[in-house]
Amino acid sequence: MSLLSRFFYKRPPDGLLEFADRIYVFDSCFSTEVLPQGMYPVYLNGILTELHEEHVESSFLAINFRDGDKRSQLADILREYNIPVIDYPRHFEGCPVFPLSLIQHFLRVCEHWLSSGTNQNIILLHCERGAWPLLAFLLSCLLIYKKLNSAEHKTLDTIYREAPKGFLQLFSALNPMPSQLRYMQYVARRNISPQWPPMERALSLDCLILRAIPSFDSDNGCRPLVRIFGRNLLGKNASMTNMIFSMPKKKSLRHYRQEDCDVIKIDIQCLVQGDIVLECVHLDLDPEKEVMMFRIMFNTAFIRSNVLMLNSDDVDILWGSKERYPRNFRAEVLFCEIGGISPPKAPTATLNGDVKGGLPIEAFSAVQELFNGVDWIESSDDAAYWLLKEFSANSLQEKFQKLILNDMKELSRMQAKVGLQMQLMSPLDSDEENYSLNEQFIPASPSSTTSASYGTFYPCFACVGNRAK
Repeated sequence: MSLLSRFFYKRPPDGLLEFADRIYVFDSCFSTEVLPQGMYPVYLNGILTELHEEHVESSFLAINFRDGDKRSQLADILREYNIPVIDYPRHFEGCPVFPLSLIQHFLRVCEHWLSSGTNQNIILLHCERGAWPLLAFLLSCLLIYKKLNSAEHKTLDTIYREAPKGFLQLFSALNPMPSQLRYMQYVARRNISPQWPPMERALSLDCLILRAIPSFDSDNGCRPLVRIFGRNLLGKNASMTNMIFSMPKKKSLRHYRQEDCDVIKIDIQCLVQGDIVLECVHLDLDPEKEVMMFRIMFNTAFIRSNVLMLNSDDVDILWGSKERYPRNFRAEVLFCEIGGISPPKAPTATLNGDVKGGLPIEAFSAVQELFNGVDWIESSDDAAYWLLKEFSANSLQEKFQKLILNDMKELSRMQAKVGLQMQLMSPLDSDEENYSLNEQFIPASPSSTTSASYGTFYPCFACVGNRAK
């Protein structure tokens, strides 16, 4: 920090940590203790009062990571201070990483807010219990995105070290850093790639190959069972996230031992596109007992040469289980093209099970006027759509109410003309270990999250956190 910067530097109020210029995190996010009943409003009021006194000319935006659908206590309290709140879910299919489109939405909103208001606006980051791993990940992405840091691993590790030792293990059974670092590398490529994010490729996930057998039982072997979560491109709701592939739990599931073989090949042949979570679990002889071997989250847009090759440091594994994997362990996810058929652009954001196809930008003039100059509207009309759809009652709503109603009428007219036609080849039948849920698995509809909380935006992806761990 230069001498001039030190002279004008304002120390953040007690209860806030400043990770970058005008980016604060509530220190309650780092605490293992729960505030006594009735103390949380006192805690917040003290921080916000001091914040307003020290930054009289500033406007504030709060971003909260939470679990559940009820209006948060944070939003109720911040309403009294006329501070808008954006609520995000705390995980994606149990993984503390956001889909790429939602990461982009978060980054663009932060960028626009910080660059508005004569560069005096402030962002407040808050998470409810259990959401700390996601907050740390997105804060790291923001620092990389703004080029305040360049080393992904060091940035993420530094933020995690701000919390007490063992804090991450308290909220995540698996070490999430490998998948988080993979997505941080995706974000870092924005600075060198002319098109970011790149077009999502539709691929057939052909098989999973494990080289060097992990030891998960007394016989130094394992009985691997694979599940895949993503968008079911062959289903009616092609933008909803659910389980799209699973091997059956049965006693005949093959057992592999290190002394018998050194390679496992599991046929899958499942259509995938966009953000994918692949889980590999060890199934005990008792079908009700399973142990997570590893988890991988990736985006198909960044698959090169139709293969994803990972070692034990590149997959999310249980804490303290590194010795179960031989030093030469490697997981290879092999893909193949889907017969040259290019599916239509699938929606990248959903809420309450609704599906939005490729709607024209003209449908979002209200949001464009609200966030004038924000270029994420052009690259991700899905985020703009859900921000418009879930535009809750707040101090800005009265100003835009008539405009939004007119645009929603136009939006309905345009939706009637837009149809999502999907003519894709069905996945090929695989060996006896293959069991696709494209037709047999029917996901339950997620519960509604359309709360009408004052000053709260619900941008998108309420359904991404529909599977608790």
